[in-house]
Amino acid sequence: MTAPKLSQSPKILQQAATWFVELQSESCDEQRRQAFAQWLLQNPAHQTAYDDIASLWGNLDELKTAEVAGLNTARSARPRVWRNGKMLTVSLLLATVLTGAWLDFKAPSRVYQTGIGERQTVQLADGSQLQLNTDTQLRVRLSWWRREIELQQGEAMFNVAHQAWHPFTVHTGNLQIKDIGTVFNVRHDNHGTAVSVLEGEVALHAGRSWFGENLPAGFSRKIDAGGHWQKPEKTNTKQVAAWLNGQLLFDHTPLTEVVAELERYHAVRFAFADPALAKQTLSGSFNSADLKPFLQALEKILPIRVQRQKQTVVLYSR
Repeated sequence: MTAPKLSQSPKILQQAATWFVELQSESCDEQRRQAFAQWLLQNPAHQTAYDDIASLWGNLDELKTAEVAGLNTARSARPRVWRNGKMLTVSLLLATVLTGAWLDFKAPSRVYQTGIGERQTVQLADGSQLQLNTDTQLRVRLSWWRREIELQQGEAMFNVAHQAWHPFTVHTGNLQIKDIGTVFNVRHDNHGTAVSVLEGEVALHAGRSWFGENLPAGFSRKIDAGGHWQKPEKTNTKQVAAWLNGQLLFDHTPLTEVVAELERYHAVRFAFADPALAKQTLSGSFNSADLKPFLQALEKILPIRVQRQKQTVVLYSR
């Protein structure tokens, strides 16, 4: 087989191979096919690269059934560069593009989760660290070309080992959060998703949109369950990260939000005997793991009487 002439950059070839493999997948839906069509229109080189990949794949029946065991040899093989510097051997293309794309979609995933009141630290093979808060579930998928996290519910802090060639993306509902070398916190529940950046910067993409908005350190932003954005806000990083140390920080927080937060950490439900109590505000630092001292403090700080009935805590006016 003769080595093809390739004027496209390795990045474009990688994108073309990734698209080619994804389009063969049973999980490729109409949205992704439309996104592929947009990608083709962005640059004439995209169509040429895709045609090259499709042509090569058609002649590589052996690759489709090959064992993964030969991957390390393929990765370590040095390319033979032709005199004009624009031609690569077919073996290099197989190792760096087609094999990588195929393995990318075959990469296994792993689920991590915590129960109510639990926290967990996960150290990924790439050096990134994930810290899971109470009642959280996420799925991690690390492949040759990308690192993907699906936060299905709960809250997690991401301390990402930045690798420009190996993008790190967090998916939650209809939001994609792409790392640009950061430490950031993501909370996802039935009301939507909140992202707070402590260091660096992230790019936020709604749905499958190719266009995103950057969110820098010191800011947070929310998107509701319907996909509607709220304006970016300056964030209190100490308050955002307090849960890492088992603390909850409140700053003139309405009591209805305070008790909702406590319900995340304990198998109880709060009820207001007097609806007006929900408008009371609370400030202070509290241990998220110990409910009894919090209830005692609540009676001292606010004109409230607390009565616990098994798994229900009723708040009365005093």
